[in-house]
Amino acid sequence: MKREKVTSILDTAKKMFGRYGLRKTSIDEVARMARVAKGTIYNYFGSKDQVYLEVLRREANEIIEKVSSSVAHEVSPKDKLAAFARAKFKYMREAINILNLDREGIENLLPSAESIRSNFIEREVDLIHSILKEGIEKGIFRINDTVLAARGIAYSLRGFELNWLVQESQEQIEHYLDELMNIIFFGMMNKKTN
Repeated sequence: MKREKVTSILDTAKKMFGRYGLRKTSIDEVARMARVAKGTIYNYFGSKDQVYLEVLRREANEIIEKVSSSVAHEVSPKDKLAAFARAKFKYMREAINILNLDREGIENLLPSAESIRSNFIEREVDLIHSILKEGIEKGIFRINDTVLAARGIAYSLRGFELNWLVQESQEQIEHYLDELMNIIFFGMMNKKTN
């Protein structure tokens, strides 16, 4: 029963935070929409900020799991890296609260939110790093510093997130990613693989 209530609260809060933001979302409204008592939310989470942080953690975990699954379906490191980029933009569209962190400047109100975002990026870097290492081991990629390359790719993609996901169609994003992957691979491919 507790798990069902927590899930209901977090699912409702995710939608409301996504629509109204942290500041304009009230616990009273979350409780009403989730059909639980306001006190239940405070018993489980302690505060609205803690509900918000748990929503962010869940979003981040869901995205990383979905992106990792997309990568795992590919065989070659080149295809894995392309799958990473495509899946990232596909699933980030669903992570409206993580995207809103950048738009609303939440890290100023709630520094813990920024640590969740930073951890999320580090997990992306780790995934990209493992793909790059595999590519080097298989003789496909030529990279001197895989950690630096992984960070460069992750932070480059993050720079596109807000503009692309808010302003562009999925089709246009696919086109941009094709071009970006061509740039990345042209510089990383060994001559014998080209």
